[in-house]
Amino acid sequence: MAENIPVLKESWLDCSSDLCDDTNHVAQLAQHGAWFVRTRWKAAVICLLGAWWFYRSSSHPTIGFYVDFRTPMAVALSLLGTNTLYAFLLSRWKARQHLSSRTLCRFLALQVLTDYMNLSFLGYGLGGVETPTMVLFLPHIILTTLFFSRRRSFIMTVVGVFFATLPTFLEYQGALPTVSIFDSAHKILVISSNPTITAGYIVGITAGMIFCWYLVSDIAAVLWLRERQLHEAVEQLKLLDREKTQVTLRATHELKAPFAAIKSHVYTLRDGYCGPLPEKAQQVVERIGDRCDLLMAKITDIIHLGNLRSLIPSHCQRCPTDFNEILQSEVEEARLIAKPRSIDIRLQGQPFPCLVIASREHLATMIANLLQNAVNYSHEGGIVDVALMRSEEHITLRIEDRGIGIPAEHLDRIFEEHFRCNNAVRFNPNSSGMGLSLVREIVRLHDGTISVLSEPGRGSIFTVTFAPSTRASA
Repeated sequence: MAENIPVLKESWLDCSSDLCDDTNHVAQLAQHGAWFVRTRWKAAVICLLGAWWFYRSSSHPTIGFYVDFRTPMAVALSLLGTNTLYAFLLSRWKARQHLSSRTLCRFLALQVLTDYMNLSFLGYGLGGVETPTMVLFLPHIILTTLFFSRRRSFIMTVVGVFFATLPTFLEYQGALPTVSIFDSAHKILVISSNPTITAGYIVGITAGMIFCWYLVSDIAAVLWLRERQLHEAVEQLKLLDREKTQVTLRATHELKAPFAAIKSHVYTLRDGYCGPLPEKAQQVVERIGDRCDLLMAKITDIIHLGNLRSLIPSHCQRCPTDFNEILQSEVEEARLIAKPRSIDIRLQGQPFPCLVIASREHLATMIANLLQNAVNYSHEGGIVDVALMRSEEHITLRIEDRGIGIPAEHLDRIFEEHFRCNNAVRFNPNSSGMGLSLVREIVRLHDGTISVLSEPGRGSIFTVTFAPSTRASA
């Protein structure tokens, strides 16, 4: 495969690299560490069950081989002891939020090393070459190849080869007594004392594990290359989007001043400051004034939306704010807009303190746009129900109208800027089509969610839910 791929992976995954100190990589390593801990509990239980079964079988030797139950029992106790320590360390780091990629890499390497030692002892107790216990080393090699850089994973693979072949080598040298689950005399004569078979076994284990490492590391390198390319493409798209937003904002700002001057002159003519106009000219000037109001509102919304999109949640100035107080104030404002069309805005329930960590200005804008939408697309004499609900887990704002509704095929697009359904354009042609885009951005800045249920001719229900992190502690 490509020769440069391992170099890329080295800089991308190496625990000493600055690229690996980001939040996402640390979170992934923490998940890997937690997964290792959970899996080791299961392995300990399996060893305990195996020890119990071998103990029961020792008094009824009908299975054709004998395994000392103390071997899996010792491995189970070792796993339980070390895993308790690892689980404690991981929970302590998480509680203190004291996690770094270097620390987590060492933590993972220590866990893998512990497993190597346990597997080496287990393989020795189960007869070494007589059982396929050494196969259990392969999953660890695969995992270390995925977790670490190419160089580090190769080092871990060499360490795995050492522990996998150590019992067999020590048996051949006579440093350890020969253990056999079938016939120890036969194993001593044919295997443990035969240099060809012993060397062949060691070479075979070494070649298999090294080949496994090479194959997985090559595949992983290609995957990481694709991920790196995708990451760079996403960042490039974000940069282009930011540049597009900045160009739009600059153009909009440049249009705002001359357009305000045009609007001022139109109002001067409309209001008769330059003398009376003929009736038809007056009608034309009034239509121009209406269009000026609509375009000015759209320009203002574009600027506001661009400013919101340039913010990130951590930069949004938030403080403890009474959600209910803002809601009641915006409902009163919306009633003034709804009164000429006899639309009744009903605030459900009794007011109650409802503190959230939020931007007061942004929340007011969000509520005002949702209420204005509900009023604009309600029929004469309609009803808009507004409810604020609080639970231990979240705060929910629910606004329901009985207006024209939204076709099902357009529900996924209503939060796009400038998008308007055909029935909405026919019912209210003077909307800017930016209100729901502003609402979505404000909800994003406050780590909330927004959803809508609607049926044409029966109205819409908008629900905004804020996550627990946005609530102020009581």
